[in-house]
Amino acid sequence: MQAILIRGGRVIDPANNFDAVADVLVADGKIKLVGSAREGDYKTFKNATSGIEVFNAKGLWVLPGAIDLRAHLGEPGNESAETIAGGALAAIHGGVTTVACMPDTDPPIDTEAGVQYVLGQSKAADLAEILPVAALTKKREGKELAELGQLARAGAVAFSDEMRAIDSPSTLLKGMAYASMFGLAVIEFAQDPAMTSGAMNAGYEATLAGLPGIPAVAEELAVARACMFAREAGCHYHAAKVTTKNAVRAIKRARKLRVQVTAATCPHYFALTDSVVRKQYDTAFKVFPPLRGPDDVAWLKRGLREGIIECISSDHTAVPPELKELEFGRAPFGVVGLETLVPVTLTALVHSGELSPARAVSALTCNPAKVLGVHKRKGALTPGFDADLCLLDPDEEWSLDPSRLVSRCRNTPFAGMRLKGRVKFTIARGKLFDVGAPADD
Repeated sequence: MQAILIRGGRVIDPANNFDAVADVLVADGKIKLVGSAREGDYKTFKNATSGIEVFNAKGLWVLPGAIDLRAHLGEPGNESAETIAGGALAAIHGGVTTVACMPDTDPPIDTEAGVQYVLGQSKAADLAEILPVAALTKKREGKELAELGQLARAGAVAFSDEMRAIDSPSTLLKGMAYASMFGLAVIEFAQDPAMTSGAMNAGYEATLAGLPGIPAVAEELAVARACMFAREAGCHYHAAKVTTKNAVRAIKRARKLRVQVTAATCPHYFALTDSVVRKQYDTAFKVFPPLRGPDDVAWLKRGLREGIIECISSDHTAVPPELKELEFGRAPFGVVGLETLVPVTLTALVHSGELSPARAVSALTCNPAKVLGVHKRKGALTPGFDADLCLLDPDEEWSLDPSRLVSRCRNTPFAGMRLKGRVKFTIARGKLFDVGAPADD
């Protein structure tokens, strides 16, 4: 495999407390060196048959590849919306080199064969690495626990039922206790299903729009309950897609009680508010949980600043255009997000002054790696780690054109949004991909 020497970029590697202009040498699919590269460091590769590619990264940020904790890739069963290979390609274009795919497929990822299928498709695609999150219960029905030990041995990185068919508190508690035996997190969907029949955030904007609302308390109850279960079971609970102020508060309180809880939110939740739903009345903004109000958004940003929310994920959910064109109440929830995860985070958090570059990069790299238990080989530019990197121009301004997304579906709420920061190159498994489109006029 060809070696790559990246020279003169600003290397931001929060896991190693490194932020400086430096060189990065990768070879044989691994990080070899970070610092000042001398000829002796790469002479062996220079003389090899495959040679070495020297890459001038002046003016670019050189980061570990982003790790997305949450994507719905459809395959098997819903390939018309997304496939594993398609999601892996979209990830590459967004500077994402590792993706955890959710088990809400048909059939669900609840067997060893299902886990091995995802890993096999990922290897065949040879793009971003796709890691399977396995179902906590058989068929995601919430009745009988899946064979968690077998799933863990097969390569599952976490357990989740996503939106299970039956909400059984006792089954969830047993599942958390069982999962703790294997050291894997339970990614519990933070919504009370009995209270989520609406179409947007309950409140003033929903009243004006004439749409049924989903109350914030549906999330807050679910998060508080899962935190208590995690304390009882001694389990690592990961709260996915946190969107409300009181959910942030509940997680903060649980941490004080030494509950092992981590949390994530998504770019659309801190970059947009529910007012855009009423004003645009466009199903591109129909997401689940729904976009919330300004007070909730302010608390999400506070949670990110204080480290209460330590991860940012895409919740990539491809929806075919013919379904998004249905009336608002009937159209499916979901947005594509693998290609916008990094640039929207930079625009809404870093360039706005909400987060430092190191804090934002941590939320996209080393923190998600810890949640998935892959922090000993991913999420940092440590010699010996996987050669997964993202090279971006932090100052390039551009407008998002959905037609230029490589995702199979283009249901994005950021169409036409002016962004600052653009991924130019991605290195995944030691392979260099040129993904930076020419700057827009």
